[in-house]
Amino acid sequence: MYGNIIRAVSDSKEYCFDLSEVSKLVILTSDTGPFDEDMWLVVYVGTDDMIFIPSGHKCCDEFLFDQIGKVLPIDHKNIIEASSCTENKEFVLWGSDSQ
Repeated sequence: MYGNIIRAVSDSKEYCFDLSEVSKLVILTSDTGPFDEDMWLVVYVGTDDMIFIPSGHKCCDEFLFDQIGKVLPIDHKNIIEASSCTENKEFVLWGSDSQ
């Protein structure tokens, strides 16, 4: 994070956006594991854009805990619940459903 600029990399593409543009942060889980990716961090930017970062991606933890988690009051309880979930579910970490 540089100032209020958040940087995320997904599918080899770099995304940079102002923190004020983040409208919601969630973890999506699915029932497709353990051999397929079954958890994603989703960053809602503005009203039209979503950035999906697979939990196994090298920048996921750094982005969640070292960047955005240091400036937004994310729901750590939902991170723990999502980590053990084996169903199709959405866990709101920050945003319209948790503020």
